[in-house]
Amino acid sequence: MDTAGNEKAILARLNEPESPLLQRVLRNNQILLHNYRAEVAKKCRCLLDGCARAFEITLIPNQVLYPKFCEDHRSEFRREFHLQQIAAAMATPVEDSVEFSAAS
Repeated sequence: MDTAGNEKAILARLNEPESPLLQRVLRNNQILLHNYRAEVAKKCRCLLDGCARAFEITLIPNQVLYPKFCEDHRSEFRREFHLQQIAAAMATPVEDSVEFSAAS
């Protein structure tokens, strides 16, 4: 697979936010523009709602496309399951505390 050609196509469309290619790619990835000539480790935060887990990526020369989510949420199934758990937790009613007053 020619990833260099794919990266060039993505870079060519950076000024076109409505580009279907860019929208499809950015759904699960992030673009990090850099000019490093050697591999560099960079810490990122998972961009999934409810997860702020840190993960490390390696910036590679001439590459701009990197994962947007931590290792636990890289698959579509895991992201959807995580969001369902958050929604279920938010939908669970919290029992109102009953206040007892002392009779005078």
